[in-house]
Amino acid sequence: MFYSIVKALSFLLFKATGGISIYGAQRLPKKGPLIIVSNHQSLIDPFVLVTCIPMRIVFFAAAYLFKIPVVRQVLTWGGAIPVHGEKGDFGSFKKALEVLQKGGVIGLFPEGGVSPDGNLRPFMQGWAYLAAKSGAQVLPVAIRGSRNVLPVGSFILRRGRITLNIGDVMIFSGQGKVSRENMGEMNEKLDKEFRQLFNAQFNGRIFNGASKSI
Repeated sequence: MFYSIVKALSFLLFKATGGISIYGAQRLPKKGPLIIVSNHQSLIDPFVLVTCIPMRIVFFAAAYLFKIPVVRQVLTWGGAIPVHGEKGDFGSFKKALEVLQKGGVIGLFPEGGVSPDGNLRPFMQGWAYLAAKSGAQVLPVAIRGSRNVLPVGSFILRRGRITLNIGDVMIFSGQGKVSRENMGEMNEKLDKEFRQLFNAQFNGRIFNGASKSI
């Protein structure tokens, strides 16, 4: 119920601030298990994904956020998984794997925090560990424009249009053991794909993908 309320309020919020253009919506899987990997431009990015992705997303969230009274309550009601340390921890990965084993959806921002200048930062490899362990589908989703709606360091929303570019699903076979070398190769493959999504010209005449608006 809480997730549905947040989704509805987020929809109204983004309608009021300028809306969202979604490219590649036809690439969204119909069901999980699924790992959504996205860049992080603003604190509102989780709400952007909640608004645009039909399935319920369980997000990773930095542990320190759970120490803030109101934020802690929102994260707890939303079922977020606390992550201790930039590289994650065994407990958080175990909880995420349980969600995936039940056919759920995990949302990750592997840059490790909001980008201070809007440019892509190197991805940490936690998503690769989850993908290799679970065999879940991986969906790259590039966000542009959210930092204009809520800039870094600001708590006042501004008008601006946000763009979502959804890539093709990537599948990595599940493995018993996961090596650093294997995760590095997976991360390199995703990085290449993601930069193409992030740098694409979001114009129907240039970008080859169906679009819809919120």
